[in-house]
Amino acid sequence: MEGALEAENVPKNVLEPFIQVYRFEAPLEPAIRAFRRLALSHFLYEELCIMEKGVSDIEVIDSVSRKRLTGSVAFRVRRVRGSLTPEESFSLERRLNARAKDVGLLVDLENPRNLIEVIVSGSFLLIGRRICSSDRRKVFSRSGGTRPFFHPSSLKAELARAMLNLARVRRGSIVLDPFSGTGTILVEAYELQAIPVGLEIDPAMAYPSIRNYKWFGAVGVCQILGDARCMPLRSVDAIVTDPPYGRRASTHGLDSLKVYEEFIKNAAGVLRKSGRMVLLAPSEMPVEDFIESNGLMITETYFMEVHSSLTRKLLVAKS
Repeated sequence: MEGALEAENVPKNVLEPFIQVYRFEAPLEPAIRAFRRLALSHFLYEELCIMEKGVSDIEVIDSVSRKRLTGSVAFRVRRVRGSLTPEESFSLERRLNARAKDVGLLVDLENPRNLIEVIVSGSFLLIGRRICSSDRRKVFSRSGGTRPFFHPSSLKAELARAMLNLARVRRGSIVLDPFSGTGTILVEAYELQAIPVGLEIDPAMAYPSIRNYKWFGAVGVCQILGDARCMPLRSVDAIVTDPPYGRRASTHGLDSLKVYEEFIKNAAGVLRKSGRMVLLAPSEMPVEDFIESNGLMITETYFMEVHSSLTRKLLVAKS
């Protein structure tokens, strides 16, 4: 969320986070615009109050009543990482709606004007009014076999979108994927109204990927047949990529580590000042050394377990 807010130039004040909950203060409409960029988040809420987990049902209802919301309400309970059992969650939700009726609130479980969600996170209740949903369904619909050209190594659209947000990609910015493959990152960059440029050394990937761009209406994608170790561009605003590695990777007989090393050296040369590079790599690969030795600064690192024998790391570096 923070990357999306920065990409949209939204002024913000970051508040204390809770488990799986990002809290911030920001103007409403710009915050909604930034939130719509996300694919791995569910809902945006207006925070009403925070209470300790042991409070009574009537205290929760009273805290919401004091906000003087207009129109009907309905309560939903969301549990984070086993904070409640499914049975406890259902029971709390049923009791809150019943208690709301008892105190005179207009409860409409089917189509409420105000959907109040009680998020149980650790030992706290975060109570908020749902403002909107993310566009995750649209993004997820572009993953996997929904495209004309698919490859087992294809990146999922939701991960591509997250990487673009971490790169703080803005409208009109030039985004380069030097290992573009089936074009997932480029399609998502186009959806964010950036200028996507793809570089792919393998004709068997580069040419069929054009079918994907047409399928998704990404008519502004520029696809180049070329080598990431010798980039035919002078400068770009962001580099977002998933370089090849592993058994299914196509490195044309080259060592994967050497490919990363030479690619990063060239990437540092075309990335504009204050631009960001976001890339994936196997956790054991020492790409940090390549990044820092070429004058880039690593600002964020995340780890993702693919299966029992492979963990990937996602690195964000700034020029």
